[in-house]
Amino acid sequence: MAGWNISHSNYPGADLSGANLRSAKAHSANFDDAQASGTDFRQADMIGASFRGTVLVAARFNDAILSGGDFSGANLLAARLKDALFIGCTMTGAQLQKTYADGADFSAANLTGVDFTDANLADAVFDNAILSGAVLTRANVSGASFRDVRFEHADLNLMIDADTAIFDGACASEDTKLPDGLVLETCETR
Repeated sequence: MAGWNISHSNYPGADLSGANLRSAKAHSANFDDAQASGTDFRQADMIGASFRGTVLVAARFNDAILSGGDFSGANLLAARLKDALFIGCTMTGAQLQKTYADGADFSAANLTGVDFTDANLADAVFDNAILSGAVLTRANVSGASFRDVRFEHADLNLMIDADTAIFDGACASEDTKLPDGLVLETCETR
């Protein structure tokens, strides 16, 4: 399936584990509840694709275009997301622990309840994203951009290199757990 155009195709519940979809075009394709652990999606163009509840453990999305997609409830444990575009994606409740998302762009994404524990988010962009209830425990955020992000009820404690990240215009709620030295305005006052 590498390089194929499978736009608007339906693969709900399919077993795509270890498949090669490198450089595939899959606009608005449906992969909901599929098993796709170890699948190669590198450099794929998957604008608007749906991966709701999909198991994507150790999948590779390096340099993929996934903007406008839906990853709600997806399991991306230890996935490779380097330089991937998730602009405007819905990723509520997704599991992204131990992911390698350095340089990825999550601008304007809904990341409510996402777990980024132990993830590499160096140089990633989260501008205008919603990270309410998100967990970033021990996430490496070196050089990451969190401009105008909402961190309500989030856990940012123990982030690595938070002092090198950009938080201009970001806000938090009173119960948001912040690392030492990071002060954010309260969202309600904005």
